[in-house]
Amino acid sequence: MGVPASQRLRKQSDFRQIRSQGKRIHCGSFIFQCLQRDASTPAARRLSVIASRRVGNAIKRTYGKRMLREIFRKNQEALPTCSDVVIVLRASFDTQTYAQLEARYLKACATIVKMAEATGNGAPQ
Repeated sequence: MGVPASQRLRKQSDFRQIRSQGKRIHCGSFIFQCLQRDASTPAARRLSVIASRRVGNAIKRTYGKRMLREIFRKNQEALPTCSDVVIVLRASFDTQTYAQLEARYLKACATIVKMAEATGNGAPQ
């Protein structure tokens, strides 16, 4: 099924904004970066997965990106509605099972929700 194009980050300006203003959570096998958008923007949660050559060959990078996109697709309700997420893969991601990666992702989402509630930006809907 996959993540639709409307839920993928593509603009360089979006990446820069998330990197500079977003919350960063180190999850061991990946870095989770999230930024809450204004409520006036479309409510879709958006994602991008980055895997540099340091992660491994093309097969390993593609496999990692597919796994994390699927984790996002299945668990996107765990994030606040107007969230932009960038996940940066690390080379050690393949030492983790799918379930372990999903658990780390969900833990990062829970942290983001707590931060959003603390600042009054809202919770997932």
